[in-house]
Amino acid sequence: MFKTLVILVLLVLGTNLNADYKSGKKIFKQKCSSCHLPRISGEILKKNFYENNNTILNLGAPTVNMLAFFLIRGPEHIGDTSDPEMQKLEVADFMKDYLYKPNRKDSIIENKFLKFFITKKSMKGIVSEKEIDNIADFLVEYKKRRVVSVEKSMLKHMSTKELIQTAKKKNKIIIVEAMSKTCYYCKKMDKEVFSLPVVKNAISKNFIYVKVDIDKTKLPLGLNKRYKHMTPTFFTLNPDGKFMHMYPGAWTKDDFLLILKENLKK
Repeated sequence: MFKTLVILVLLVLGTNLNADYKSGKKIFKQKCSSCHLPRISGEILKKNFYENNNTILNLGAPTVNMLAFFLIRGPEHIGDTSDPEMQKLEVADFMKDYLYKPNRKDSIIENKFLKFFITKKSMKGIVSEKEIDNIADFLVEYKKRRVVSVEKSMLKHMSTKELIQTAKKKNKIIIVEAMSKTCYYCKKMDKEVFSLPVVKNAISKNFIYVKVDIDKTKLPLGLNKRYKHMTPTFFTLNPDGKFMHMYPGAWTKDDFLLILKENLKK
């Protein structure tokens, strides 16, 4: 009996081990993205749902990061988070049942969000069971893979390790700017401060400067723990990557030059 059970489990695992993150990402984009938007930052989602009753974004379905959260780590999450491979199997099984026979009572989305979303139609005949296996792999791996891609996108694909190595080699202080493309004051500083030769030269001489769009990526080097959700915010770190100072808000040319000067003091 035991041997039979082991064989059955291995057969199930073997079937799903072919599930592929990249394929799942591609399938999700092709067949799910018309309803489920790409990642929207947690800060914006909180404002949209908690403060404005979904009137800012008017979402009719959860975003991809919302789906990944509620399926994998939410209050009604599927499977055992300590066993990712088994969790993928359980998530895939749940998704097959739910996508083919949608029932709001079975949803893993919390009611305070679910109430804003439209009732899902059956995906039977639109997405196959094999494709769902791949989508499950994509969603289970979503958070981990996304953080890795953030580090590789820094400084034209320079990794965090390479950033520190470069800072040490050149003995330069690291400046990380938490910014957003929708941030008025970030644009204002780009135009009125960072475009000035005196500022460009001051940064180039003694600093390595990194911009991080917090709507798309996670702050590196543990800075997310210190970040107070204000854009722009500037962090300085020594060449070893150790935190030095944090400067929330926008600054004039003279004030920013003083910030740079302050960080050069021994």
